[in-house]
Parts: sequence; C-alpha cells; structure tokens
Amino acid sequence: MSTTIRVRPIAYGLAVQAACLAATPIHAQQNNFAAPEAPRSMRDYGDDLLPKDEKSRDEVLRSAAFDATIYGMSAYLQYEQMYRQVFDRTAPNFTGFNRFAHERTLAGPDYATFKVPNSDTLYSTAWIDLSKGPVEITIPATSLKYFTLNIFDIFGNPSNLSNRTIGFKGGRSLLVPPGWHGSPPPGTTVYRAATVQLWILMRVFAQTDKEVAYARQFQDSVKITPPAASAMQASPAAVPPAPAPGAAAFMQVLDYILRTDGCQPGEDALVSRFRPLGVLGDRPADPAALDATSRAAIEKGYENAVAVIAASKSQLGVSTGTGWMKVNKGEYGFNYLRRSVTNTAGLGANVREENASYTTFVDASGKPLNGATAHYTLRLRTPPPVNAFWSVTLYDAKSFALHANPINRYLVSDRTPGLKVAADGSVTIQIQHEPSERDTWLPAPAGPFFIVLRAYSPKPAMLGGGWLPPAIQADTAR
Repeated sequence: MSTTIRVRPIAYGLAVQAACLAATPIHAQQNNFAAPEAPRSMRDYGDDLLPKDEKSRDEVLRSAAFDATIYGMSAYLQYEQMYRQVFDRTAPNFTGFNRFAHERTLAGPDYATFKVPNSDTLYSTAWIDLSKGPVEITIPATSLKYFTLNIFDIFGNPSNLSNRTIGFKGGRSLLVPPGWHGSPPPGTTVYRAATVQLWILMRVFAQTDKEVAYARQFQDSVKITPPAASAMQASPAAVPPAPAPGAAAFMQVLDYILRTDGCQPGEDALVSRFRPLGVLGDRPADPAALDATSRAAIEKGYENAVAVIAASKSQLGVSTGTGWMKVNKGEYGFNYLRRSVTNTAGLGANVREENASYTTFVDASGKPLNGATAHYTLRLRTPPPVNAFWSVTLYDAKSFALHANPINRYLVSDRTPGLKVAADGSVTIQIQHEPSERDTWLPAPAGPFFIVLRAYSPKPAMLGGGWLPPAIQADTAR
C-alpha cells in the first residue's frame, strides 16, 4: 500500500534538487520554435545580470532579498529547531537525526521549544533524514483519547499519522524520500515525503496524572527505525550553517535548505531569482563574497520582509464577526506570506481536520483583552463539537507564553474538574486576574492577553462553520 504524505498540496516525486538545480529550459524540452543557437542548459544562459549602476543593482538585490525572505522564513524557523536538536551537540535536547526528544510533562509558562504551545498533550520531537533511504515508524495500538505524529516537510507543510488517519490500532509506516522506487517491507504502508528532511511533532493527549503516565508509555512505544545505525547522524550534503540574526545567516540557511531538500514544483523561476544573493550559486552561499554595498542592499530587503511579516500577523485567519479569528492553517500552496506569518506566530500549525482553532485578542466591543482593566466571561452556547476534546487556553500577549499563575491552570477544557454544562446546554468560563473560587476560572495576567480555542478531531458542524465561538463579554464594573 502506498500513500502520499500531503505535506504539500501539489504533486510529489521529483528527485531532490531537480526542480531547483537542474531545470531544463522549456524550449529545449519542447524543441519547438527555438533557433539553432538557443541555450540548451542553464549555463548557456550566461551569468546572472546585476546592473553596474549602483542604484539599479541595489534595487535588484533588495527585491530578491525581500522575496527570498518571505519565501524561506518558515523553513528558516524550522531549521533553527533542527540545528539545535540535530547538529548542535551542546544543546540540551540534542538527539541527532531519527531519534525522539520527549517532553515528559505538560507545557507550562517556561516552555521554550516554540511559541503558543498547548497544555493538553505531551510533546515529542524528532527530525528525520531520508538521504540514506526510507525510515520506518512503528505506532502501537492504544486506547488514548487522541494522538498524532504531525509530520512537516522542511517548509512547514503538515501531514499526520494520527488516530484520525490510521486509527487506534497503530501500524508500521515507511517514510520514503522523493523519487524512491524501492520495495517496502511486508506489512508497511508507504508514505511519500516531499523533502528529505522532515520534522515529527508528536502530540499525545493527557490531563490527569494517570493519563500523563499512560501517555509517557505511548511515547516510549513509538519507534523510529532508520536504514542503518549510522543514519542516526546522517552526513548532510552541505555543511549546515549556524542560524543567526540578519540577512547573511538567513541566506546561508536558505541556500543549505534548497541544496539539501530542493524546492516545490513550479517554484523554479522564483528560486532562480535568489542567485544574485549567493543562494544556489556555483558554491555554497558566502556573504564575504559580496561587496559591502551589496550586503547592505540585501540586509535592507530582508529587514523590509521581516517587517511585513510582523505587520501581517493581525490578518492571520478569517474574522468570525465576534472578535475571534478562524485560523486557516496548514495549506499554503504558493501563498508564502501566509506560510511565513503562520510559522512566525508559532511553529507546528496543523490542518483544521486535526485541530480547528480560533484566536481572539479582543472582547465583544473590540477592546483588547486586559486583565488589569476588566473581568471577562466566555459563555459557549454549546460545547465545541469534537470527536476528541476541546480546550480554551490563555496566553500572555507580550511573551506569547502560557501565563504563570498560583493554581497552575492554563486552560479550561472538557476534562476540567468541576466543569458543568447548564440546563440550556451552555458552558461558562470566567477569565480574570483576581482569584476566583469557580472551577472554570481561567487566570489572566494584570495586562494584555489572548485566548486560543482548540478543537481536536472537530466534527463537521465545526469544519463547516456551523459552530463558532461567541464574543467574550467584559465586565468593567468591579
């Protein structure tokens, strides 16, 4: 059996780098209407043209750097994590390729792996290298309420091996690289990856101490089997550069990623524009090979793109009309700005079929949520319609971290002790900074915060828009 991991919304199967490094001119492929002297290879086109006029050259470099940053930001952010876990032997969570690093406790305010974590599940992370061949994943049968091995290509496009996609009986899955045509071992299901390097973010549901203990057992039972023991630390095709702030390090990382993982079919023309930046040139990117004026122009284009990404965060999703944004995640196509904004806000964005989520920074009147100025009430007319579970989680708006509080409560969910469904079917959650005796009190900081509602394995009523969260009501008369 063969299944494609839909980490990209279009076709797979190109050999790594083929689309980016060895593209054949269209007229050479067709051999129609071309003059005898028409170029037959990329080299025959001549060197990349950079205008000698300084102003024109700067304009070309700024434009290319802007596009490269918008295109590659999500890959760069994932690479930062991969570098720490796979290449930096001094990092506390170093594992090398093809091995899990397990979080044994639920995320709290000090969680640092990525922004806006949930506190419903235990996390495990692994980076997979398919350069030496397929990697087998074994998932045990389980009675867990929910699990997923959320698999991302290097650009952040997600897929899942979860109870939704493979069921609770588990099984053996074979992750294979682009262009692979081998024979899978008996009893395995083939999943064709879009890039050679993959990130697995495993989420395992747990809330009570007993559930956490069971989730840990499941974590330990999920096995990664590389082609050979030596593949635990694969030799990359190019020397992996250390991530660092600024355009120079960014372009070096993007160059490494494109050389190692290739690009999406249909991106050849776009990616070829990055060559004047040192990306995908005749040798690995080297900022020192560029003159100071060119480096300054590239830095400016990079800074402009970073500013655009930051300014676009407020557009991340579709307004429900009640202050909430329905976050459309995981399917980006060629919308690189949305992909970059999503992953800048928080890595690990899954598809809505696994986790439908809503975010709000404001109350019913449109005022920013702030625990120093008001008490709030979220009254869900009916609980979110799910097959797994739902939760309402609060984050500090300055740090995007879970808010530290005296009772260590970061969310209210369908599993919160004392949660009651009223006679009319509603659920009421109190959100405020001052202490409350209510079981559904969600502690807030004495400052700005935001709320995320997550629905795992959402039912059709939610996916189709029939269920939406109501506005958060503020009570300023205290």
